[in-house]
Amino acid sequence: MAKQNQEETSGEQLDLIDITPENMQEIAPVAKKYRAAVRRRLKALDEEKKLKGEMLTLIDEANLSPLDDGTIKFRCDGLLIKVTPRDQLIQVKEEAEEAEEAA
Repeated sequence: MAKQNQEETSGEQLDLIDITPENMQEIAPVAKKYRAAVRRRLKALDEEKKLKGEMLTLIDEANLSPLDDGTIKFRCDGLLIKVTPRDQLIQVKEEAEEAEEAA
């Protein structure tokens, strides 16, 4: 059940901010960890976007011929790289992962 931090007036609904959960001491540390995880994810997403742009530029500069379906596939230092230019989709897998998926 939730505690109310101020007196309730009849017929008036309190804002959620005015309600304090009884288990707030349990919620607070999890909420802080969650917020930190979100910050890390957003930072990683920014880095991913930057690296994706760099990869697309380098692959474009390589002038590789696309396959019949329009994708570009190649191996590079133990990685299998697949690019779908129209969607700007990049997949990078280790060759061992590809072999496991095929089995």
